[in-house]
Amino acid sequence: MKDVLLTILLCLFAIEVPADSWDEGNFKPYNTDVVLEKTNLPILFINTRDEAGHTTAIHKDYRVAVRMKIINNADGVNYGDTVAHSGQTTDYEGWVGIKYRGSSSFYDSDKKPYGFRTLKTADVNGKKEKVKLLGLPEDNNWVLLAPYHDRSLIRDPLVYQLSRPYFEFTPKCKFCEIIVDGIYYGVYILCEKPSKGENRLNFTAPGDSGDELTGDYMVEIDRDNEPHFVLKYKMYDHDICAKYHFPEYEEISSEQMAYIKQRFDELEDVLNSDGFADKENGYSKYIDVENFINYQLMTEFCQNPDGYRLSTYIYKRRDSVDPRFKITPWDYNMTFGNNIAAGDFLYEQWVYEKGQKAGLLGKLPVPFWWKRLTEDEAYWKRMKERWAELRTSTLSDQHVTEMMDSLVNEVTIGGACERNYQAWPIWDKEIPLAPTTATNYDEEIALMREWTKKQVAWIDEQLGFDPTGIISIQNVPFVKRKDNDDWYDLQGRKFAPKTTARGIYIHQGKKELIK
Repeated sequence: MKDVLLTILLCLFAIEVPADSWDEGNFKPYNTDVVLEKTNLPILFINTRDEAGHTTAIHKDYRVAVRMKIINNADGVNYGDTVAHSGQTTDYEGWVGIKYRGSSSFYDSDKKPYGFRTLKTADVNGKKEKVKLLGLPEDNNWVLLAPYHDRSLIRDPLVYQLSRPYFEFTPKCKFCEIIVDGIYYGVYILCEKPSKGENRLNFTAPGDSGDELTGDYMVEIDRDNEPHFVLKYKMYDHDICAKYHFPEYEEISSEQMAYIKQRFDELEDVLNSDGFADKENGYSKYIDVENFINYQLMTEFCQNPDGYRLSTYIYKRRDSVDPRFKITPWDYNMTFGNNIAAGDFLYEQWVYEKGQKAGLLGKLPVPFWWKRLTEDEAYWKRMKERWAELRTSTLSDQHVTEMMDSLVNEVTIGGACERNYQAWPIWDKEIPLAPTTATNYDEEIALMREWTKKQVAWIDEQLGFDPTGIISIQNVPFVKRKDNDDWYDLQGRKFAPKTTARGIYIHQGKKELIK
């Protein structure tokens, strides 16, 4: 029955793509004459041709087997001509099962993102092989993000770097340049994805009874174009959908479906009740409050229009491990003012409030939870405290600037950014939902910096943080580590080596100020 339903769903929600989009060439760049001689970035080669020279078309709805090779020399100089430079270091070479991925990032972008799995053989349905790629932890499930709507090229990596200390899992990623069948395709981002692997979220498969039934699970708040269940409470008569990710729809049992749906129902019922803030039986029984606050503040910091309502990965482990829902970060290409829908290019507004106003975000509203949580004085107080902690550490003006500078330098120093926009000359091109203000890369980065400065200043004002002074933060939970020379933030999270960002830190059992 589930197989029949899946087939019906795929037919109902398939988006029409012209037939010639799938022919030989696989969505070529606008300019196919760009030559990659050498670069500071790793080079990822995709070869879709068979021994007879026939090209295999890459598709959106299923994987095909192709060859992949990654060059990454120790001296940081990589050459596109592997014949003339035959002694280069091969980071990976083998078969992968590849497909196009994404929703708006696929259908609204001519530069297509990919998902791929590393394989032991050419059999796309055969055994997968866990490998390390470019130093990223071993797994077999990978994505290649294709910055197109994001003309800065750095939005996703920036948010992941800034978020990493505060979540159980935040995707790690590496810039690379891609060549497909000898044609230069531009700058891509090799990236982990929220998934079950032991080096990622390390999920345990749920059972059908007892404690085993209670976890592990992961769903994605998103569109209704894949198998999902509908949350109990609508917004403006629109359903809010949760896609099955772990276990996958083909593998999840009816008992497990019923359990995870019931658990979300219980959370929403509590949030909708008068006693939602009760310390024992209120929302804190169902969610990891610190995790939700971290996610909410990062969403507001970069003003992610998809945050809360799309690409929002929520997971739950077994009750014996942790009975609460948690969220992991994903998908930030439309952040930092990079979306004109519903005024997302503006600052001075809360995403969680804007997303609950009828009509602004169409049929994909923000769940009511986020506004409801801020109505609890204790939650709002902790948000203010947490923002102060973040602003004196990873989200300090200096640290954010340093992270931006580092990423911009990585994609520009060896000419990768210039080559990317030779292949994809889009500065005068209208891209769905993207502002068209910048006319070159330097302007794009300058606008992004200015937008961030204004957004952060507005949040400072809303949450009572004075960036010119030091705010006293009470009940610091971590002040006693004297057994090493590491530095920690006010939540006990390690910085090694010592950070240069302005703020208050714990070092050898004492609070120290870095100015």
